[in-house]
Amino acid sequence: MQLFAGSFLTTDYLEEAIRQSTEYRAVDVGALRSALIAIADRFPRESSPNESQTEDDFIWPILAELGWSESLRQQNLSAGGRLDVPDGLLFIDDGAKDRANAQPEEWRRYEHGAAVVESKRWARPLDRAVGREDAVAPSTQMLRYLRRIGDNSEHGLRWGILTNGSRWRLYWAGARSVSEEFLEVDLAGALALDVRDQTSIDNIARDHALRVFAAVFSRTAFAKTGADGRSFHERARAEAAFYEERVAKSLSKLVFDEIFPALTTAVAGASPQTPLEEVRDASLVLLYRLLFLLYAEDRDLLPVNSDGYDDYALRPKRLEVGCSPSAPMAQI
Repeated sequence: MQLFAGSFLTTDYLEEAIRQSTEYRAVDVGALRSALIAIADRFPRESSPNESQTEDDFIWPILAELGWSESLRQQNLSAGGRLDVPDGLLFIDDGAKDRANAQPEEWRRYEHGAAVVESKRWARPLDRAVGREDAVAPSTQMLRYLRRIGDNSEHGLRWGILTNGSRWRLYWAGARSVSEEFLEVDLAGALALDVRDQTSIDNIARDHALRVFAAVFSRTAFAKTGADGRSFHERARAEAAFYEERVAKSLSKLVFDEIFPALTTAVAGASPQTPLEEVRDASLVLLYRLLFLLYAEDRDLLPVNSDGYDDYALRPKRLEVGCSPSAPMAQI
């Protein structure tokens, strides 16, 4: 079972490079865990709380712990009617909220926000409609909000937070594929709120996921700071792209200098009577299929978060091999 989903940031960045960021290293994971567990202990998860209770007693207290002190609730995105009314609008500081409140039309206030929030009942599925509860899937709802905000203002906010309390997603309107390039953190898993589903996750992995959660969803992650005037998210995407490019160069050299010759030798050894040209072609087919699977798993194009896929996945073996710096596959 995985604690992350989505392709907003690559798996390699989330597992390795983010550990070097100031935001990640600044998280006091022990104090944060205690604060969030205290919120969870007061929240009646087992009694199927509805959306309003999940929002008031779990989601907004957690947002407060993450530094979000300025917000507005139920601001209408539509100039007429109430077709698009997100649950919340978050502001970086009180000055931004004051500028928003100076706008008489509610939909204009989004231009001054840092993120739009949509909350759902505890553990409600985020990618499909559920009976009469919603006409559309929550993820589709979030995408519509971000499009509407973009239509209303060229300078409006571009970030959306969608959560059912258990799982938290970050959406970015500037992604090439907004529907796929989100980042999801399994907060319930990081806090071990249901130990029956967490037997395969150790405390180190949970602490790491909790640090990532705080680094990504905290108020400071959305603030444009430093000499470059960029937010943590903007720097993270740039660093992830650089990290990915560096890994790609290393991977290319590794694959064609070491792995492909070793693979060809193994195939030829298994079938010594086969002509060398056929050995080469078969080795290339196998190599590119393996690389495609590794890429698809890293980008969540395959069901890596499904327990039923574990028996077929390459990622566990990749991570196992990666623990040995001397292993040829450790850099893949």
